[in-house]
Amino acid sequence: MSSSTLTKRELREQRRTERQAAEAAEAAHNRRRRRLWQLGAAAGLALVAVVVAVAVSSSSGTPKTPAPAKSTLFAGIPEHNGVLGDPKAPVTVTEFLDLQCPICAEASKTTLPTLVNDYVRTGKVKLQARTLHFIGADSSRAAQAAAGAQAQGKLWPFVEAFYAAQGQENSGYVTDSFLRSVATAAGADPAKVVAATSDAGMTKADAEANQLRVNSTPTFTVTKNGKTTVIGSGVLDAAALQKALR
Repeated sequence: MSSSTLTKRELREQRRTERQAAEAAEAAHNRRRRRLWQLGAAAGLALVAVVVAVAVSSSSGTPKTPAPAKSTLFAGIPEHNGVLGDPKAPVTVTEFLDLQCPICAEASKTTLPTLVNDYVRTGKVKLQARTLHFIGADSSRAAQAAAGAQAQGKLWPFVEAFYAAQGQENSGYVTDSFLRSVATAAGADPAKVVAATSDAGMTKADAEANQLRVNSTPTFTVTKNGKTTVIGSGVLDAAALQKALR
C-alpha cells in the first residue's frame, strides 16, 4: 500500500516537474519574442511601406522615398549638445533609437508629443537621444549624420525629418542626397551633416545600451535623483510615460 502511494506521489511530482519545466520554457520563449518583436515588426512595417511605395511609384516601377517633412514639435525649445529643454531640468529622459526603425518613428507620434509638450516645455524634463545601429549599415550612416545635426543644435528636428522620409531598411537609401534633404528640412547645414563621419556617438550609445541592457528600439529611460530606470520599450502610451515620470 505504501509502495503504491509512493509511486503515485512520485508520478505527481514528475508531472509537476515536467509542467514547471514547460512553463519556464514557454516564459523564456515569450521573453525572446518580446525582445525581438520590435525589430521583427520593424521589418514587417518596412515591407508594407515598400509595397505601398511600389504601388504609387512612377511607371518606371522604382519605389520613391517620401520627402522629409519639417516638424513644429520642438519649435522654440532650446537644444544643447543633443539635449532638448532646460539643462537644469531635474529629470532626464533618454530615448535609445535606430533611425531606420519604423516603430521609433511611430513612437515619435504617440509618445514624444506628450513628453515634449507636458514635460520638456514646462521645464520638468530634459530629453536626449542615443542613436543605435541595430538594423544595419544605413543605420550607422544615419547615426553619423545625426551627430552632424547635433553639433548644430538640430538633432531632434533631424530625427523627426528622417522618420518622415524613412525608406526600405538597408536598401542603401541613406545617401548623401537623402541626408542633405533631411538636413534641409531640419534647418541644419546639409554640407556639415553629410561631412559627419565620426562613430563617437554610436560608441557612446552602444556602451550605455550595454550597461542598461537595452536590446531593442525604441527604449526609454528615466533618470532622476541619480537613478536611471528603464521604463519600457516599444511604442509607449501617454499613461505609461506619465507613470514613469511621477
